[in-house]
Amino acid sequence: MRFVGTPSLRLIWMNFAHLFMVSLLPFATAWIARTRLASPAVAFYAGLFVCMDLAYNFFEHEVLSRADATLVSARTRRLARRRSLVVLTIFATAALVAFVAPRLSFGLICGGLVLHFRPEVPAGLALDRASSRGHASR
Repeated sequence: MRFVGTPSLRLIWMNFAHLFMVSLLPFATAWIARTRLASPAVAFYAGLFVCMDLAYNFFEHEVLSRADATLVSARTRRLARRRSLVVLTIFATAALVAFVAPRLSFGLICGGLVLHFRPEVPAGLALDRASSRGHASR
């Protein structure tokens, strides 16, 4: 959010949609625990993550499109977009796999979540590459 400045109404509603989806997680988690990874519960859980990630992707796209190009490089934007699409694909796959192999589906969900542990490119790496390109062009 430090890149946005004053948030737009659209950005606020995207955030509300994402937070609403997140608020359903305790219910889905309890259902999975109660049914011990039954297919419908895992499919719902994976579907919930698809919805959360869609809301997050729209939010992230809006934030990055409003960010100053000097603060967020084109490379960082591409990496963020690719990571978001990969995670969304993993969650969608998990939703489909849940009906046949719920444990594998749950593993896919966990794997997708691991990709969100470090959401940004390390600042040193981004600055080093930007400065090396600047020196090479001189």
